[in-house]
Amino acid sequence: MPTEGDVPIPLAEIEAAARGLAGKIVRTPLLEAPRFPGLPDTPIYLKLENLQRTGAFKLRGATHRIAQLSPDEMQRGVVAASAGNHALGVAWAARARGVPVTIVMAKNASPLKVRLTQALGARVVLEGANYDEAHDHSVRLAEKEHLVYIHPYDDPFVIAGQATVGLEILEELPTVRRIVAGVGGGGLLSGIAAAVRGRGSSAELVGVQPNGCDNLRPSLEAGRVVLGPPPATFADGLATREIGDLPLRILRASRVRAVAVDDRTIARAAFLLLEQAKVLAEGAGATPLAGLLEHPELAADGPVVLVVSGGNLDPFLLDRILFIGLAAEGRLLRLRAALRDTPGRLEEFLSVAAREGANVRQIVHSRESPDRPPGEVTIEVELEVRDRDHAARVETSYRALGWPVTALASAPD
Repeated sequence: MPTEGDVPIPLAEIEAAARGLAGKIVRTPLLEAPRFPGLPDTPIYLKLENLQRTGAFKLRGATHRIAQLSPDEMQRGVVAASAGNHALGVAWAARARGVPVTIVMAKNASPLKVRLTQALGARVVLEGANYDEAHDHSVRLAEKEHLVYIHPYDDPFVIAGQATVGLEILEELPTVRRIVAGVGGGGLLSGIAAAVRGRGSSAELVGVQPNGCDNLRPSLEAGRVVLGPPPATFADGLATREIGDLPLRILRASRVRAVAVDDRTIARAAFLLLEQAKVLAEGAGATPLAGLLEHPELAADGPVVLVVSGGNLDPFLLDRILFIGLAAEGRLLRLRAALRDTPGRLEEFLSVAAREGANVRQIVHSRESPDRPPGEVTIEVELEVRDRDHAARVETSYRALGWPVTALASAPD
């Protein structure tokens, strides 16, 4: 175990990685974000790795690692296991060097990331119910076919590549007080930590994980890698059961802080990034903002940098994220009411919402409700409103006019 302050990735190696990556990856922008609701009025910056060539930071580490291959290894090819973004990074970097590449992904991997990986010329093998099973299969495949295994985070060259994110942050914002990043296996934050501490910065480093794969905190406390339960989160880029051994050594030596957040907060963060900052972030990329939303003290004493690690969001998730975000911001109002089953009665009911400027998002009209007598129907209407005050006015108007409405929770359980 390294002594306090001794980070086992030399700054010289990180700077060499930066020189080697120049022109091969995008130096992504660092932009000041708008003020997010509920957070202190302090400067918050977004490091937009979602704008990387493959849509995520993983291209950095993969490119630097593949640059270390011998001619014989390049001819034999490489294999990697991934939830998606590491796959894209390895496939892109391998194609750029003419290296054959095989990617093993879990059977439930994002269809979008599978298609994008195949489009880069990789052989994709779907194996296992989760990342851990895909990883085990990739290791067996490496042995069977004599391929070089490219680890997504527990590799010093991969970490050095990811560390270039930290160099860029310090070069553009040397006064940064806190850097917040999502943590899966720990490659990104450990790389940033190695770069930041190597450059002598005392900026606080915070790793954020979903509650469903909260293993960094117990690992830091125990001083060893603690295996967590099977991951349960929609933020698939962070869905690992354990931190890598080398990343944990770096994170401990760098005195990082770890917090965990709810998936609903991650969805709300993705919504806020899209609506207010015009940034499309996948779950892993939105997790740092979720950390601030649940722990507002992390936004104090800025400047604060949030690393938006990726933007490869499955379109099927976007609708659910928008719904949860709108509900969390008080922009949806769901009402239930019993109406007489007569012509024009539904129109009268909806006219109240129209007069108040609320728009109908969807409506359910049921005659089969077991708790209603013949001649009555039950309706549930979901209305688009401007904010919580507007929702309260709409509900008050219904009650003032004698409509027996019941407000329902806007977000699903």
